[in-house]
Amino acid sequence: MSAARAILVVVLCLWVAGGCQQALASPMSIGTAQPDFLLVILCVLAPLTGRRAGTVMGFATGVIHGAIAGANFTAYAITRTIGGFFLGWAASADVEVNFVVAGILCALTTVGIQLLFLFIAPPTDIVPFLLTTLGTATYNGLLAMPIHFALARLMPEKIR
Repeated sequence: MSAARAILVVVLCLWVAGGCQQALASPMSIGTAQPDFLLVILCVLAPLTGRRAGTVMGFATGVIHGAIAGANFTAYAITRTIGGFFLGWAASADVEVNFVVAGILCALTTVGIQLLFLFIAPPTDIVPFLLTTLGTATYNGLLAMPIHFALARLMPEKIR
C-alpha cells in the first residue's frame, strides 16, 4: 500500500507542478529568474524515493517540461533523468534530507542540470543564461524548503 501511496503522491505532484509551470512561472518571475516547479518537485521527491523512482521521475519531469516549452524534449528528458538519478542516490546513501538540505540540493541540482542543458542545447547568449541559472537556482532552493516540509509528511518511508 505504501508504494501505491507514493506513486499517487508523485503523479499528483507532477500534474500540479506542470500546471503551475504553465500558468504561474512567468508571472512569478523576478527579473529573468523564473521558478521551475517541475524541477522543485523532482528535487523534493527523488531523495525520498530512491534511484529508480528518481530516474523515472526525472524522465517524466523532462517530458512534461519539454511539452510545456514546446521544444527540446530530448534535452529536457536527458538532463532531468540524470538529475533524478543523482537526487535519488541521496536516498540510497542514507542522507537525512530535511527542509534546509532539500533547499540546498534543489539549488545545486538546478545549477547542475542547467549546465548540462548548456552543453546539450546551447543557447545563443551564454552569459545571460548563466546569470538566469543562478537566479533560478536561488528561487528553486527557496521554494523547495516549504514544499519539502509539506510533502515529506505525505510520502511513506523511503521506497527503494
